[in-house]
Amino acid sequence: MRYFLILVLVFSSFLLFSEDLFFCRVYKMDSNKEDLLFFHYNEHIRNKDQTILRHYYVRPDSTVATIDEVMLEKGEFKQSKADFLEVDETGMVIRDGDRMTLSFRKADKNKERELDYPADLLVGPLFNIHIKKNWDKLIEGEKIYFKLPAPDIQQVATFTFQEVKNSEYNKEGHIVFELDAASFFLQLLVKPSFFVYQISSQKLMEIHGTTILRTKQNGKWQNTTDVNMYYEYWDDK
Repeated sequence: MRYFLILVLVFSSFLLFSEDLFFCRVYKMDSNKEDLLFFHYNEHIRNKDQTILRHYYVRPDSTVATIDEVMLEKGEFKQSKADFLEVDETGMVIRDGDRMTLSFRKADKNKERELDYPADLLVGPLFNIHIKKNWDKLIEGEKIYFKLPAPDIQQVATFTFQEVKNSEYNKEGHIVFELDAASFFLQLLVKPSFFVYQISSQKLMEIHGTTILRTKQNGKWQNTTDVNMYYEYWDDK
């Protein structure tokens, strides 16, 4: 019954919108697809000039663990919000013209910081849209740069995305890209992640790397989790 509910939500969204809608299984890395952590799916809601892109991460027992949401107005980024429901944390990015506020709430503690809004800022649900816009550059081997926000530490960091040759994730008809921090210092702290795209459709099929999804280890919540993610698309069925 719980799987049916997820399927209904995703399929209903598919009927309304033409963007790629997916269903993904998220496994703990190195578990050989035995330790299923989340089901991951998306939905799109449109109302006149406003569009909401929403990503859900749901536990196998149907508990909603994380909701990652972006709001656009007339196609322009307005705000994003990531709710980590199991640990009572919320991170937000709120844009006001050429300025933005990074906001983070944990339990009863709040912090905010105002910064310039970078034109190349990306948040989760906008990632694949950006990759498709830069597809020609990427398949020609060019490295692209963009910024990712971290509301919990009140910072924005620059990352790179580029094809990687001879990857363990290479397979026929697909291309592998590496997401890595641009600065040497951050590279010491953040491991690269690998994204596998189907060349013919430009669809993301796999992710292998570190995410900010929360999981427990030895009874304590971790701020990051190493995972393998495998995507399916409703228009391929």
